[in-house]
Amino acid sequence: MPRIERGHYGGEFEEVQSQTQAEARSVQTRNMNAGWQMKQAGTNEWVDAQVPGTNFTALLQAEKIEDPFYGENEDRLQWIEKEDWEYQMSFEITQKDLINDKIELVFDGLDTYADVYINEQLVLQADNMFLKWHVSCKNQLVVGSNHIRIFFHSPLKKAEPSFNKTGLIFPAENDKTENHLSVFTRKAPYHYGWDWGPKFVTCGVWRPVSLRFIKDLIIRNVQIHQESITPDKAAFTAAIAIESNISQSCTLEAKINGQKVGNLEIDLTEGINDSVLPFDILEPKLWWPAGMGKQHLYEIAFEVVGLKTTDFQSKRIGVRTFEVVNKSDEHGQSFYFKVNGRPFFAKGANYIPSDSFLDRVTPEKHEQIFKDSVDANMNMLRVWGGGIYENDIFYDLADEYGIVIWQDFMFACTMYPWDNDFLENIEKEAVSNIRRLRNHACLGLWCGNNEVQMGWDNWGWDKTFNYSDKDQKRMYKGYEKLFHELLPKLVKEYDAGRFYFPSSPISNWDSLEKFSYGDQHYWGVWHGEEPFENFKKFVPRFMSEFGFQAFPVLESVKKYVKSEDLSIESPAMNVHQKHPRGNQLIKEYMLRDYSEPKDFESFLYLSQVLQAQGMTVAFEAHRRNMPFCMGSLYWQLNDCWPVASWSSIDYYGKWKALHYAARHGFNNLLISFDQSETELQAYIVSDFMADIEGSLEVTVMDFTGEKQYEKHLNIKVEANTSQIYFKDQLETLLDGKGKTNRVLKATFRQGNEVLSSTLYYFDSPKNLRLERPEITFQMVEKDAQLQVTLNTNTLVKNLYISLDGLEGSFSDNFFDLLPGESKMVTIPVSETFDITAHEVKILTVNDASLSS
Repeated sequence: MPRIERGHYGGEFEEVQSQTQAEARSVQTRNMNAGWQMKQAGTNEWVDAQVPGTNFTALLQAEKIEDPFYGENEDRLQWIEKEDWEYQMSFEITQKDLINDKIELVFDGLDTYADVYINEQLVLQADNMFLKWHVSCKNQLVVGSNHIRIFFHSPLKKAEPSFNKTGLIFPAENDKTENHLSVFTRKAPYHYGWDWGPKFVTCGVWRPVSLRFIKDLIIRNVQIHQESITPDKAAFTAAIAIESNISQSCTLEAKINGQKVGNLEIDLTEGINDSVLPFDILEPKLWWPAGMGKQHLYEIAFEVVGLKTTDFQSKRIGVRTFEVVNKSDEHGQSFYFKVNGRPFFAKGANYIPSDSFLDRVTPEKHEQIFKDSVDANMNMLRVWGGGIYENDIFYDLADEYGIVIWQDFMFACTMYPWDNDFLENIEKEAVSNIRRLRNHACLGLWCGNNEVQMGWDNWGWDKTFNYSDKDQKRMYKGYEKLFHELLPKLVKEYDAGRFYFPSSPISNWDSLEKFSYGDQHYWGVWHGEEPFENFKKFVPRFMSEFGFQAFPVLESVKKYVKSEDLSIESPAMNVHQKHPRGNQLIKEYMLRDYSEPKDFESFLYLSQVLQAQGMTVAFEAHRRNMPFCMGSLYWQLNDCWPVASWSSIDYYGKWKALHYAARHGFNNLLISFDQSETELQAYIVSDFMADIEGSLEVTVMDFTGEKQYEKHLNIKVEANTSQIYFKDQLETLLDGKGKTNRVLKATFRQGNEVLSSTLYYFDSPKNLRLERPEITFQMVEKDAQLQVTLNTNTLVKNLYISLDGLEGSFSDNFFDLLPGESKMVTIPVSETFDITAHEVKILTVNDASLSS
């Protein structure tokens, strides 16, 4: 029997390293990302190829194609997806290398159908973009120069036999044949185009490559399971899979900051050996989502020491409990999250891949996503099922920043095959990614797919594709095999205790009754052309998708179209508007609440103001209805290319008006107004975990700043609640003076600190009697920041400030400015920044229309 010593640890997070000398390690890894070339199959012209990379980026870097994102170039580059492509590289192997028991060629990701040859011997036929491939290759290697060649088949051509064999057309984003082919290929669905993204069907070595030299043994996998947690102790077990090439006695140790917390003597046999090592953390510090507490992380080093060699792995964990509460109640069926026993309102967005060409998503770009999310008071992101299982660094950063991850499996908006080969491929994909992600503190739940059940029930696929009753039964039985049998079984087996549900949303948005059950995607606003006010009516238990489109601002648009194309309906702009009714819907909604914009730039600007306005109605309605509603995840956070879309951050990283609105709407303390025909009520919504005492100040003034009404209330805001703390009659608030030139300002203070402040208007923006303002500003460069202080003589709606040629986002923008109040905004600048070299531009609703 093995001898187990259970230790314990109490201390701060600190990155740890193996205590064993490097030369004693049983596993050595060689980076293989350099020196690659690529060519179109059937030609002789090789070009340098970056790895990780794609065929598109290799061609672009070699100046063989123009920027795929610029102008109308997307249409001109569709030939690339129909061709096959080859990659190659050479490397050296020494006699010492061949002494190792095993040598593996490891591909973290191949996109997608790839035949891999080592010294012209076929060693792998890859068929899944989402898998990590380990190729045992010692027998194919020779001392001296060695050669790797990878033949990438066109995904379209490779999927045709499966398409023809099935005899069914599967639903797709549009009716193009290549999109129906996409369901047969385990590749990022968004590569085939979406209503916010281009169609670039890539191939290439999209994640890193390495050679792994193995002597006696290797740790293949570590799963850390939290057994129990009290304030005094968190008890864990680590399930560790060790592959040994020989029979040997070893010691398995777990350490935190060099302190041994677990010890196990084991006898390894040749092959895979599974061991379970218990350990404790005393007086554990908990991991909390952003806004609820700190994100304490512990790094645990696992080391297996043999007679001569050792292997080592470390994992970071957060001590916390996480529960998805999805059960029947007096309203219908709940859907909310509890962390460390506390229910919390989920605030965030849906995340899509940050680029069509995934090699361009740098660690810095990943980190900016999480900085922007936390800066907007978010605590959750949904990794949407039409993209990818993200890189490891994405989840590492989510752990560090306290962003809970709702993780979809990569299935979206269509039915899928159900033959044994397809399901076996899915099983490998699911197991690989569950194992990779399950130790992360950020991981909240697994969801089988995006909108497939809703599409089957409500989108009329049976009529669109003329399915017979027999076809429908076959398709839905295949759906159940995949999402109701296979995936939940794998989650239960490899990530026991984590919540899984088959499809988001749980039901459709076509009737108000369904909003009492589970999560919802509400698209009555936008697709259904319903008014923004319907966000107040259609409030679900959890809103996991809703949104409204806007264009990037002019500075961003100028980066992807020529000056002669600066028109909403120009061919180049239409390439960058993927929704067939997008421009029409934006115009229609805009003219409901705003006067017609006076020019192209004003249209772009007003589209963002409009988007922020509508989404603010939704944010506040969801939060006011807490705890009936316990989540608000909008569509979408980011873009994969420059485009008119539902995003709150454009492709170039510039915050849209929506992102500033989300920051306000997701503030831990929110003042939100609800108006009836005769009365105005003020809710205060608190996400704080403790009660807060302070003063609520309510002031009504005209647009010149003259006060008409004032009230001060000393109140205690209860923790984690939404309650009414103020109400008064509209007649009293307006004092008979009319509502088109009045604004209400509400502020909650704790001592001298303002915890929340908001403005409320009594009428539509279109009806407000806004005067042309006289805006003054002063600029100062200080501590690598540009500080701009603004003043006005009359109320300014949605002031947008930009500096020609200056990248980045101001600390605040698209804000309302009151007369008599100064507003300072900042933006980072370089040491060489010259104020005089940049022209300040200001746009406002006051002067954006033809009538102003």
